Amino acid sequence: GLGGGLSMETIKLRGLRGAFIRYVITAFVLAATLSGLTIWGCVALQKALLPDSNLVYLTIQRSDAQGNETTTTVPMPLDDVLKEIPSMISMEDPEGDLLSDGQNVKYSVTKIENSFTALSPKRRLLYQASQIGMVALPVFFSLAGILLCGLLFYRKKLKTPISLLSSATEQIAEQNLDFQISYPSADEMGALCASFEQMRQTLKENNQKLWDMLEERRRLQGSVAHDLRNPIAIIQGYAQYLQLNLSGGGISKEKISFVVANILQTSHRLERYTDSLRTISRLEELEAQLQPVDFPSLSADMREDFTLLTEGRKIGLDWKNAVAEKELNLDAKILYRILENLIGNAVRFANQRIAVQISCHQGLLTITVSDDGPGFPQRVLNSKDSYAYMGSEDENHLGMGLSICRVLCRKHGGKLILSNAEHGGAVVKFTLLS
Repeated sequence: GLGGGLSMETIKLRGLRGAFIRYVITAFVLAATLSGLTIWGCVALQKALLPDSNLVYLTIQRSDAQGNETTTTVPMPLDDVLKEIPSMISMEDPEGDLLSDGQNVKYSVTKIENSFTALSPKRRLLYQASQIGMVALPVFFSLAGILLCGLLFYRKKLKTPISLLSSATEQIAEQNLDFQISYPSADEMGALCASFEQMRQTLKENNQKLWDMLEERRRLQGSVAHDLRNPIAIIQGYAQYLQLNLSGGGISKEKISFVVANILQTSHRLERYTDSLRTISRLEELEAQLQPVDFPSLSADMREDFTLLTEGRKIGLDWKNAVAEKELNLDAKILYRILENLIGNAVRFANQRIAVQISCHQGLLTITVSDDGPGFPQRVLNSKDSYAYMGSEDENHLGMGLSICRVLCRKHGGKLILSNAEHGGAVVKFTLLS
């Protein structure tokens, strides 16, 4: 896909190349039209400035007996001269006698010169300007069309997306991902902006995941530093007690055996605790492998396995699978391990019953594990997901198990939520992307 749901066919039809061709054709048509009109106008002006090559001057000269002469000069087409001569002579002679006594009539036909040299200075200037215009104006229109075509194409198709991408690049360089790129266009620049927006979203999600992981690790390290004080203080106290009493010889072998046994038990707790921390560190490098899973079959297998776990403690397991889909994309190993930890924790605290409810809605698998035990201590609910804490052996196991489940849920694109039921009992709800 190309981010905004744009197909390659749409881009081919409405892409930058097609738009550029349309702009060029439009500019060419405009330039050609203006050039044609300019050339036509210049030719018409030149024709108007130069006399018609078919025109001649008809000159009629009359002289009477007294010696008076009159001359009449008329421009007319050459083809009409012979037809016009008699009528013009009769116009000069009201009596109509073309060859009367004492009257001498002469006529001459002179071709009108239609060359450039025959024009007046003003007409020459206009003629030269028309000649220059016939060449210069079409060139100007072509250059202006190319420039206008490029300018409009840039402003309409390139300026906005380039500005958006440039601004987005600056924002990312400043480590700011809280913005959005929106350029709804069905061309390559629209697809590029959509891809850039998708990249920004992915970067933001990855940064958020990294931040959550670092924040969770910081909380876990804080909990470790705080919770290790108690067993270390116990070991140090017993060591100081032995040091003070062994030198004076006032301690019995039974007391020494008791102190050593407590030190050994506390050291075993520390060992289990550090093993759990190493497990969590390895889980940080784990990646979920989503594969199509036959969920009804997987649910039945898990129910059978966990029923064996609860029956050994004489606790009933109420398993309800409300998932209608036959197949889900899951990492079955991660799901199994989460449920194994949660049900294992619930078994230690439940009185008679553990309930598991499974549902799926819009690609999100939701599973709730609840029991009828005393519920979570308030300090766990108030710990803001910092579940690793020291205390009794069961509490230590509980805290580390929940921390492991939380990491696994995050790896599968989900989260873990703790609460207590209204009438008592712990409730753990977790979601996984499917």
